[in-house]
Amino acid sequence: MLKLTTRRFAATAACAALVGLTAACGGSSSAKAGGTVTLTYMIWQDSEKAAYQASLDAFEKAHPNIKVNLELVAWAQYWTKLQTGAASRNMPDVFWDHLAYLPQLSKEGIITDISSKIKAANLDTSVYNPKLLSQWQSGSVTYGLPKDWDTIATVYNKSMLAKAGLTADQMNHLTWDATTGGTFVAALQKLTVDVNGKHPNQAGFDSKHVKTYGIALEAPNGQQDWWDFGLQNGCKLQDKAYGKWTVNTPACVQAIQFEQDLRDKWHVAAPGSLTNTPNAADLPTILAKGDAATTFDGDWDLTAFQAAMPAGSWGVSSLPSGPAGTGTVFNGLSDAIYSHTKHPAEAWELEQWLASPASEKLVADSGTVWPGIPTLNGGFAAAWKQKGVDVTAFQTGSEGNTMGYPLTTSNTTFNNVVLQDFNQVWLGQMTPQAAADDVNTKSNAAITSGN
Repeated sequence: MLKLTTRRFAATAACAALVGLTAACGGSSSAKAGGTVTLTYMIWQDSEKAAYQASLDAFEKAHPNIKVNLELVAWAQYWTKLQTGAASRNMPDVFWDHLAYLPQLSKEGIITDISSKIKAANLDTSVYNPKLLSQWQSGSVTYGLPKDWDTIATVYNKSMLAKAGLTADQMNHLTWDATTGGTFVAALQKLTVDVNGKHPNQAGFDSKHVKTYGIALEAPNGQQDWWDFGLQNGCKLQDKAYGKWTVNTPACVQAIQFEQDLRDKWHVAAPGSLTNTPNAADLPTILAKGDAATTFDGDWDLTAFQAAMPAGSWGVSSLPSGPAGTGTVFNGLSDAIYSHTKHPAEAWELEQWLASPASEKLVADSGTVWPGIPTLNGGFAAAWKQKGVDVTAFQTGSEGNTMGYPLTTSNTTFNNVVLQDFNQVWLGQMTPQAAADDVNTKSNAAITSGN
């Protein structure tokens, strides 16, 4: 898995371009003589392609009159391609949808409300994680069935942990507070080593010449870093789903300040010059190079860690707890049906299959993604156990205090402003309060103006 194929955020100008587009009739599907219908199914994750192709093979076997072309488009081009497709009336019939884009796709009428189809098919939606399903619902409208989920956890280098005298169990029970840093900062101090072998809490430590940092934090929008600290500190990013941003409230600003302090006060986190997005190396690469001993990342990058680091050299633990307790962002994807597909019945057949227990089990058991159906979680964990990695910390996080991905029509403005401002925060050139005020003001203005 490569950095550009993750579901992380780059600048999202493409999303803005979706606004204002009027989807017209059309679609990429086709029908051949003899009644065979061909659908296009678009995804962005290369590491998941094989599992979904296997699922589609099973679907086609059960539906001999439907063929599905699996189209892989990297994340960096994915939303631009959807924008172009909407304008040219040539959208894929079914495609992966992300909550960051859901409000705008639904607002523009590009995706199908499947609530009546669910009712007509008497589909049992109780099999899905209710927190995931609710994210795709708004009142009586449903725009997708949960296909997977992800959370954030700590990924660590085993040998560095052992050298610092830390155990996996200790990593699962770290705590932090803004004043003392807590056991979390104490652990990171043990893991941070300068070129002379000294730690940040020792006399003579050279903060300008650090060989290995305790942690590397990197996220264009905050999903893998300050959003999680915020949740652990009682911060709410929005007053409600589709509501106003509230990132300049004291609990949020204090969490952002804590992350800045990890770099500039405690000297245990890699500096912004090493981790600022979008031009920094990705987190698996940073850990593989030994620039940092731990990081926070989503389970979508597990394959990338496995590829970048020697087998058996890394592990996964829970995020630390903050003053308000545990917390992680809990996100997931669904499959969307293009609202003007030429073959809505066949597209619905495909959507049902992809969200069925049979398909989700096939994909989960291959270790590709955690399934939207929680009773199948064991298959994903077992697949990674066979590879020597205990990934249950991600599941533990999903079952605790979680925050859903923000739902807003101002996603593009938020991401553009937060990337610009927080790059300065992590370089120590802007205060957390000033950045939070700016992001909040501009993002809420975008909601009001409809941009």
